[in-house]
Amino acid sequence: MAQHSMIPRIFKFTRPYHHVMFMGLLLMVITTLLDNGVLLCFSVLLYLVVGSAALGRKPVINISGHDYFRDIDRMLHSGDTLRMVIGIALFTGLIILIKCALDARQSYLMNKFANLAGRDLRQRLFERVIRFSATQYDLESTGGMVSRITNDVVLLQNMLGPQLGSVIQAPLMTIEVLGMMLLISWKLTLTTLLIAPLLGGVIALTGKLTRFFNTNLLEMLEKLNGGLVEAISNVRTVQSFAREDYESERMRELNQQYYRGTLRTIMLMETTAPSTEFISMIGMILGVVIGAFFVFKGNLAPAAFIAFVLFAQRGGAQFKQLTRVNLVRMAAEGMGDRLFTLLDTESTIHDAPDAVPLPDVQGVVTFDHVHFRYGNGPEVLHDLDFTVHPGEVIALVGHSGAGKTTIINMLPRFYDPVAGRILIDDHDLRDITLQSLREHIGTVPQEPILFSGTIFENIRYGKLDADEAQIVAAAHAANAMEFIERLPEGLQTIVGERGMRLSGGQRQRVAIARAVLKNPRILILDEATSALDTQSERLVQDALDRLMVSRTSFVIAHRLSTVRHASRILVMDDGHIIEVGTHDELIEQNGTYRRLYDMQFKTAHELAESGMLA
Repeated sequence: MAQHSMIPRIFKFTRPYHHVMFMGLLLMVITTLLDNGVLLCFSVLLYLVVGSAALGRKPVINISGHDYFRDIDRMLHSGDTLRMVIGIALFTGLIILIKCALDARQSYLMNKFANLAGRDLRQRLFERVIRFSATQYDLESTGGMVSRITNDVVLLQNMLGPQLGSVIQAPLMTIEVLGMMLLISWKLTLTTLLIAPLLGGVIALTGKLTRFFNTNLLEMLEKLNGGLVEAISNVRTVQSFAREDYESERMRELNQQYYRGTLRTIMLMETTAPSTEFISMIGMILGVVIGAFFVFKGNLAPAAFIAFVLFAQRGGAQFKQLTRVNLVRMAAEGMGDRLFTLLDTESTIHDAPDAVPLPDVQGVVTFDHVHFRYGNGPEVLHDLDFTVHPGEVIALVGHSGAGKTTIINMLPRFYDPVAGRILIDDHDLRDITLQSLREHIGTVPQEPILFSGTIFENIRYGKLDADEAQIVAAAHAANAMEFIERLPEGLQTIVGERGMRLSGGQRQRVAIARAVLKNPRILILDEATSALDTQSERLVQDALDRLMVSRTSFVIAHRLSTVRHASRILVMDDGHIIEVGTHDELIEQNGTYRRLYDMQFKTAHELAESGMLA
């Protein structure tokens, strides 16, 4: 399949800032003209110093039958030559000063353009991935996505700055230089350009290789960043299993792959430039040799030859730069492809075109013959059909893998059913907006993840416009003020990354306070007390009991003692609901729930007798 160019897409994205880019490019055109003007001034200076007896015999630059170089010669030799040299030198210095000032402004504008584009692209990418569905996060590497948003954008940004300037300037200056060379001697210019096809072949070949190598290099960097994020975010697991050496070896291999890929790319780029320089210098030498024959035979004035050599030298440098132009273009193609592929990826869970906000919620939740599978895998939920009313507490119990977590993940639409419907107050979840749905659902997970700010900021996350009094009230309701007041900084205490400066029970109570402040109609408690000690569990359970009052609550619990007072218990097995009832009813049925309960009771009794439970 043919690859489509990303360059038009990149410039379409940057359209709001094209005025900045065009101003920078305009200044670049002016500085390029001034640069060639400086070259002409140097040619005049060299001519004045060296002199040219041949000028009278052969015109240097003849345009429309008029020899402008003869006019310059007549004007310059009408007075003292040394004074003219000084005057031209001062004039040249003034042009250089203006050129350097404009060059600085041009560089600033091009960098401003690149940074504006990079800022917007990073923001758009983040806004895209933050809305990806749970399925997409299951399949994508977090480190890989972070790498694209950071490293890839920075690299593309660099190419839209100074390197974009070279992409425009090199062809422009090449055309100007060739134009001057043709004016001086079209025969000598055409002779010098005999090497152009060879240069074009080198540029085309290296461009294709550059796109391939750069794309591979970015993929290696993505894997490297993914490994870093994974290892560092799970450092406690790494250390607890004493796998530091294993992770170091794994990182060493990823690091080595990236190193080899980097060197391969560098070798290509650094070999290409000298190759084109060699070819262009051979062309220049060829031009000098042929030019010497022209001068010796009186077909070209020495002054013209000096100017031709200076422009040819500048042209050789531009041919070298043209190679880099193609390398930059192909690298931008590869990066643009990766970035816009991510930007074009739609979330698999999104609002329907006619989705409406969920009105005031009573909290009636219905699973209407729901089936579900992950991707193309086997079905994990089979024909679930039940209704939960406001004020009810529904407990989901069963062995690991029975489908409990999948059920609660479908309530906020992290996943959609493959068949059947889930309704809230008779509204199909797929007919209402995601934001309005999730505003009415609160979750307290087994391992709450806090942000690295203060306790105050983490609680306020449940309601961003809450004042301090509301936050304190929520903390009291969650039994969190009991430990917050003992902290030196109180609510302004920094919790650290993922809340690791707090104990498990403290983190859990902050998460409950956040849910209290949100005040949702539907509450999900996912093993909220399973990892706590007895004292912390009592404080957390007390807070949860207050939180569940008058709400529609779903509770996952492995410790069956915590769900004895649930309105109903749904016993899950292999994606099926196999038993429904209260604790007492299920005990009397003497089925799966009874066996699970007896097994836990027996285990707890044995542990207590052995002294392991206090």
